[in-house]
Amino acid sequence: MRKALAITAAVVVLLGLLVLSGTFYTLQEGQQAIVLQFGRPVGRPVTQAGLHLKLPFVQEVRRFEKRLLIWDGAPNQIPTKGREFIWVDTTARWRIADAQKFLESVATEAGAQSRLDDIVDSVVRDKVSGSELVQLVRSGSGRTLDREVLEQATEEQKKILTKPIAQGREVITRAILAEARKITPQYGIELV
Repeated sequence: MRKALAITAAVVVLLGLLVLSGTFYTLQEGQQAIVLQFGRPVGRPVTQAGLHLKLPFVQEVRRFEKRLLIWDGAPNQIPTKGREFIWVDTTARWRIADAQKFLESVATEAGAQSRLDDIVDSVVRDKVSGSELVQLVRSGSGRTLDREVLEQATEEQKKILTKPIAQGREVITRAILAEARKITPQYGIELV
């Protein structure tokens, strides 16, 4: 009789510990989480680090980064407005701004990387193909050239070097970022 009571008590304690362990979850600094119940988000995203509660066996926790993440596009050969082909290697920094939208639209960081491939590559291709090579290479009209460089240049090179630049590389880069930023919020992503 005592043995059966001890076994029953051990089983009850074990079940209690199992339920308690499934009730709590911890969130590390630099993480955010969505609690899912039967695969659907429940409540708002959890962004504070620490110990949190959930229903055991019914709810699960999906964790996402809050920190900046790196996107590095594949180098592409793109024609400029003047039909010169140049190699463009693009990189960006991004973060998950809305974890619930992120989960519903791209689900994982790999899905987000793939979506960013499409978005950023197409915006870069549009901006590069709509710009002259000199605009893409030079930083702008404000910079003066060394006399030594101009003295050594041929007449054709001098014409190119002294040509005023309507927009330089920095302006084009900011335009690319602004254009891509218009698209990414629908995926819960913020380009930095």
